Amino acid sequence: MKKRIFSVFLAVLMVVLLLPVQAFAAETIKGAYVGQKFESVIDTVIGAKTFSKSGNIPEGLKLSGTWSYKNSYGDYVFKMTLSGTPTKAGTYNFTVNYKKEDGTVVSKVDYTVTVGEEAPFAFAVSINVEKWPNKLVYYLGDTVDLTGMKVTAVVYKFYPEENVYKPEEMDVTDLVWVEPAVFTSDEAQNVKVFLKAPGDQQGNLMTFEDSFRVSFNYAGPNDVTKIEIYQKPDKLTYTVGEKLDTAGMTVRLHKGNGSAEDITTGFTTDVTTLDTVGTQTVTVKYTQNDKEFTASFDVTVEEKPVESSSSSSSEPEESSSSSSSEPESTSSEPESSSQPDETTSSVPEPSSEPEPSSEPEAPSSEPESESSSEPDEIVVIGDDVNPSDNNEGGIPFWVWIIIVLLVVLIGAAVALFLIGRKRLDDEY
Repeated sequence: MKKRIFSVFLAVLMVVLLLPVQAFAAETIKGAYVGQKFESVIDTVIGAKTFSKSGNIPEGLKLSGTWSYKNSYGDYVFKMTLSGTPTKAGTYNFTVNYKKEDGTVVSKVDYTVTVGEEAPFAFAVSINVEKWPNKLVYYLGDTVDLTGMKVTAVVYKFYPEENVYKPEEMDVTDLVWVEPAVFTSDEAQNVKVFLKAPGDQQGNLMTFEDSFRVSFNYAGPNDVTKIEIYQKPDKLTYTVGEKLDTAGMTVRLHKGNGSAEDITTGFTTDVTTLDTVGTQTVTVKYTQNDKEFTASFDVTVEEKPVESSSSSSSEPEESSSSSSSEPESTSSEPESSSQPDETTSSVPEPSSEPEPSSEPEAPSSEPESESSSEPDEIVVIGDDVNPSDNNEGGIPFWVWIIIVLLVVLIGAAVALFLIGRKRLDDEY
């Protein structure tokens, strides 16, 4: 029983420790500092025209959205901006629901903003796309991919001991945004990279800009160019061994003319049975003209719960083996041992074979194993003997705590004795 309680305690402790990690698994917004003006486009969402928010936004900052243009297949491209002057340091978490005109939620995004106490620079003077993104060739309707890009800025820091501003180079890749975020034209073009930051000693915001160039592949009007998981399945948490359920999932097919088609069937997955505990990635496949397109999403796979019946059935076996060593149980068992002897003819024969010296112990063990069909007797024996502690063969957990405390106290006493003795030796 104590072992089971301790295991439950550890499980609860792990859940409590993991909850903050899950809570902060969100889009991270950087570059905000107390007293310094801030403005950044934190997200671009296709298909949304309005939004609602919940949670805590840093004091002094506000959210605003614009939907000034559409992509080539009719969806609005919604830009969300966070701006203002933070007044209090700390970490803030909020959620934005991006919605269509009719209120339908297009996307739900969690954000984390950390407002720092002191800005790493006073003002900036320029930015430079030092390394272009890995992907530079797209199809019409694609969303820009900034993986691999590096942007640096020339900034000035203030050194109060010298009362002077000094320039240096700083990596600002995490602070920039790009336009267009979605390609509405398939002509080769420049993608503009923006940074909005203080641009003078007074802290006034200025917009700094650089760019990189992209080109496009041609595809027929109905040719699929890529797929994405537009809506994840309804079920995202499984137990090991369960079958994957894609009900509720929508896969969006992007086509060569910039349009899109949403499907709920016609695709396959690389996983049918969830067999890996933890986070498991499921790859969705769609094939057109022998060309395969893939997208993926993650599910959570949990271990099977331990069945209580199996644990209770094993405890009586342990209790029957350990109860023979307890004087009290052996003295009380012979009275009930006569019942199995009367009903079962096969049990008394083995119990009479051992030597006379072992006869008192044999009846105490044999009748218990035969009376396993009587749960009331087994429960009583298990509670009296507490076989789980005996079977572990170790010292109870609370005893270890007392031992550790005693060792610490003894160590402290010895240390104080040695220090006092050394002081007496120094005096004399």
